[in-house]
Amino acid sequence: MEVFDSVRKYKVTESDSIIFTELTTEEKTSEKNIAERANVSKSSFYKSLDYFEKLGFSIESKEKKGIKITKKEPRLTPPEFLNYCPERFRKNYHYFTTINSTHDYSMRLIKSKEKVEDSLVVSEYQSSGRGRTGRRWVSKLASGILVSLVLDLSDIKNEDFSMLPIVLSLSVAKAIKSKLSWPNDIMLDDKKVGGTLVNTLIKGDSKYAILSLGLNVFGKNDKTPLALSESTTMEKEGLLEKGWGNPRAVILKRWLKTLEEELTNISNRNAIFKEWNDLLIDKDKEIFWIDSNGKKFYGKFLSGCENGNALVKNDKGETFEIKAEETPFYSFK
Repeated sequence: MEVFDSVRKYKVTESDSIIFTELTTEEKTSEKNIAERANVSKSSFYKSLDYFEKLGFSIESKEKKGIKITKKEPRLTPPEFLNYCPERFRKNYHYFTTINSTHDYSMRLIKSKEKVEDSLVVSEYQSSGRGRTGRRWVSKLASGILVSLVLDLSDIKNEDFSMLPIVLSLSVAKAIKSKLSWPNDIMLDDKKVGGTLVNTLIKGDSKYAILSLGLNVFGKNDKTPLALSESTTMEKEGLLEKGWGNPRAVILKRWLKTLEEELTNISNRNAIFKEWNDLLIDKDKEIFWIDSNGKKFYGKFLSGCENGNALVKNDKGETFEIKAEETPFYSFK
């Protein structure tokens, strides 16, 4: 089993994972013992250490007292995600401790190469995380899932591309057993726990999609900024199980598997739409929105639409659809 770290150009093997696990235990142990348990040579052992340092870890080594990595919590580094990573992304795992935006990086990745294979882009922190219509996504270091997928979906019919935002949100809701709020919010107990973002790009004969997820995992008693006072975390809602050694890796693997299943069934539009629409918590709520021209509207949210739009009734009793991409601001009451 292997995962290729596309950022540091390093093939992570099970031996690397074993060495990393040994180095992050409570007790310090000798280099010789760790190398023997991983069944690697001394030179291979030091090659792994060099790679761990490139990942940003500090390695403590004292004569007679052994060697270890000081690490407080599990992360999503290639050695730690090795046993969770789906086959589809093992050749292109892009891991960052910090990045401006996984979504923007994915866009650059597509534009910079003639042909792009399916890729998984993960970061522990984003300095300029993106939400819908350019809004910022705020998350503390190593506290959530900040990920973008680059997928070659050339085999998907053109008419099914409009289902991608619905499929993406639905896959997250199924994976963590949440509700949804139009157009792309992931909700737990009427509070936002995450959000999704989709972009598509045609390049030559290939059709690419960037599917991004920001999900709040850790944080129980953290003070929340006023603008995010209606947000929550999976930990706060009691959704993290004790048996999960690396909760974010478990959740990420579960979501990727669910997404794969939903993409396989994307042509089953009616069934997918019904599941998504049934999970929306916005029905019959009053909605206020401003369109791209700055015009203000008031009305009632009636339902989601199969194309991802919202069916609303304005204060004059007129029923019509509004598009998420043409509605930079909206608010439910």
